[in-house]
Amino acid sequence: MHQQARIRWALLAAAAVCAAALSAPPPKQESQAASARAAEGPTGAEWVQMAKDVQAEVEKLRGWKFKTPVKTDVYDEAQLRRYLESKLFDQIYGGGKLRNTEAFLRTIGLIPGDCDLKQTFLDVLLNQVGGFYDPETKTFYMLKRSGVDYGPLLNRTLVAHELTHALDDQYVDLQKLAFDPELSEDAALAVGSVLEGSATALMTRYMMQAMGSGQYDAAQLAEVQMREMQRAEPLLRAPPYFSALIAQYMCGMLFVYRGDPTKMAGDSNEADDVLAALKDPPRSSEQILHPEKYWRAGRRDEPVLVDDRQIQALIQSERRHVIHANTVGELLCALLSSDEHRELNLIAAAQPTFWTNDAATGWGGDRFYLLADGPDREAASKGMKGLRGVWITAWDTADDRDEFIEDYLFERALPQREVVRLAPRVAVFFYGFDDAERVAIEKKLVEAPLKLTCGGKPWNPARP
Repeated sequence: MHQQARIRWALLAAAAVCAAALSAPPPKQESQAASARAAEGPTGAEWVQMAKDVQAEVEKLRGWKFKTPVKTDVYDEAQLRRYLESKLFDQIYGGGKLRNTEAFLRTIGLIPGDCDLKQTFLDVLLNQVGGFYDPETKTFYMLKRSGVDYGPLLNRTLVAHELTHALDDQYVDLQKLAFDPELSEDAALAVGSVLEGSATALMTRYMMQAMGSGQYDAAQLAEVQMREMQRAEPLLRAPPYFSALIAQYMCGMLFVYRGDPTKMAGDSNEADDVLAALKDPPRSSEQILHPEKYWRAGRRDEPVLVDDRQIQALIQSERRHVIHANTVGELLCALLSSDEHRELNLIAAAQPTFWTNDAATGWGGDRFYLLADGPDREAASKGMKGLRGVWITAWDTADDRDEFIEDYLFERALPQREVVRLAPRVAVFFYGFDDAERVAIEKKLVEAPLKLTCGGKPWNPARP
């Protein structure tokens, strides 16, 4: 399985409690017992029975039938930690793969130099995971925390969310879709947004229907909401890069509603659009943030693609090798061109406008290459010496390109970073190069010229 797959899936599950709280109507007033009350919650057997009961409700809301029963298990906090430490970091994210990704994120400015990627992941996951569906084992795991009970409504809502993943998995292979080893950061955000948008849309309708029935205590829900906001502190304190997982829930829900927020409160059944998007997933966070760029018939706005083989041949040398390649995308470009200390506002985060800005909305495509010194690629990746980066970015217009350059340079003060306007709609950022080497590579890129495509056709960067 792809080194980032399990991390990404667990991070998506980590936001379920926050998403459920955002989906519920806001409490009218603070509960005095918010910080004091904490029940033990359901037993393991009760969780399993609850999952069986909720399956029928999920079927009715989605309009699909489960082809096979969903296996259900319960993890405690110690089991969750062992799962994260062993399966995620040692077995899947080991062998230097986590280190390469961390270096990429640091080089471009998505995480600060002192950020420990593994530890921050653990801090967020161990505090936020409420339950998750694993498409590899086809099992829904609910986390039983000592002294924590979300209450009947939120418990069942979270179960409905995860069972929606299980139901989707029985119609489209989520293991193959979400864990494609070729997925970039941006493509993973796009695919994850469809997965979480599907589950959040159903979860929202489930919660609204349940609250309308009058069976649940609104005061208890308000108490749980505020308690979970307190538990979200590790996520709120983390660098903005980690907050992007929230975007997949809220922006993903609006995406499956084709950008129409009025469908959230209606009787709309999004099943057909969910299935269409799962079978033919969006290819960029741009399509998630601007749903019309995906759903518009015959006029889908596809990302500009860079030819990896050509670029690697141009920027590598006998002693310097590309050890990691990735795509940043509009959503992460928006983070790079925003105040790096901007706080995560969980209410504002429910809207796509929170996740983009004027500097990023002209994004057309990009590709980042991390290089290291060594006699071959394997040795370079292991040694991580002489790290350098080349980031090729394509934009809708020259003005879009220049606006991003200005804001990115202003918001992220990075050492040894230079930018070259290679064509009216292309900018190339260099990280860690001296002037002579940068100029030599720039000359190669100009003379090549770049092989860029969009929707399978050549893309001309020279057009104003």
